[in-house]
Amino acid sequence: MTVEDIRGGTGVLSAGDVQVFGLIAQGALPDGAHADSVARLVAEGFVVLDGLRGNRPVALDPGEVAHRKMRRMLEENAARIAKMSELPAVAGQLGEEFRRSQWRAGEGSEYVDDVAAVNARLDDIVAGAEWEILAAQPAGPRTVLQLNRSVERDTAALERGVAKRTLYLDTVRSAKPTAEYARLMTGLGAEFRTLASPFERCIVVDRRTAIVSNHLVEGAPEHSAWIISDRAFVAYVVAEYEEKWRRADRWAGELRGRGEDPVDTVSGASEGIRTTRRQREIMRDMVEGIPQQATARRLGVSKRTVAGDIDDLKGRFGAGSLMQLAIRWSQSPDRLVDDTDSAADCPAGPKAGEGKAVA
Repeated sequence: MTVEDIRGGTGVLSAGDVQVFGLIAQGALPDGAHADSVARLVAEGFVVLDGLRGNRPVALDPGEVAHRKMRRMLEENAARIAKMSELPAVAGQLGEEFRRSQWRAGEGSEYVDDVAAVNARLDDIVAGAEWEILAAQPAGPRTVLQLNRSVERDTAALERGVAKRTLYLDTVRSAKPTAEYARLMTGLGAEFRTLASPFERCIVVDRRTAIVSNHLVEGAPEHSAWIISDRAFVAYVVAEYEEKWRRADRWAGELRGRGEDPVDTVSGASEGIRTTRRQREIMRDMVEGIPQQATARRLGVSKRTVAGDIDDLKGRFGAGSLMQLAIRWSQSPDRLVDDTDSAADCPAGPKAGEGKAVA
């Protein structure tokens, strides 16, 4: 082993240090130019200073020094390993106390009431999104501060290929800051819809984690939330979200003109319904871009039956094309009918006018 090997392995002794050690071992007294080397040799234990002879450096047996250092290091390592082996038990003890301090509603549910903690957890969860973010914001127009805080986080998610859908209350169509945010995010691939009827706030990431508002802890802060990872509950939140999303109106950030009132999708329209339930299902699929063959399979009918219903719908709405039919459908009270509680089967469909007109 060369001097360079020694230096490279320890990072301590240089070639000059080794030469100075040789001088000391031969009984020679190094001059002042070698003071740094002597200091390093003393610090490493290979040389001691003889106080009775004016701090004259004295070389020690390197083998014995190395043996003592190795024994001491092994003892220190043994102590570290023993401490490491105790860490899981310590973590278990502390973890139990930590869990007792958290609000829980069974496994997979965590209550967070501090607004900073809620935001930090939300940022962390959204930052880890791999393929989808679903958001429902029922509080109406958001502030510029809230929107600015969301831009960087949402842009990062969209740029790494995560799909993002956001549901707003219809009132945001008159809010310029929210409209500008929606236009910006739409340009990056996000989707937005608005609904006039009330819905619950939630954010769902990759259909694995849901953040929902608190409805359990009384007197809790306004921004308190529950972070849910229970698969069954998250699936239920997603189903509720998809149902609201399907009945909502597309929005790309366009502002509502003055004097335009939002559609009342809570009570809907009680008169003027011209479609059966099956026809409404067909129209909902059509505006979503779902092929007629796929709609036929879902409803359990033939493609010819679906095409016949579409021809009938064209006649009812006075439409000369599918695009014109879609436009007139979007402006009709039929779009507001909620068929989720209807007892009739989709293939047969209720009589025209049946169904509950809500959103």
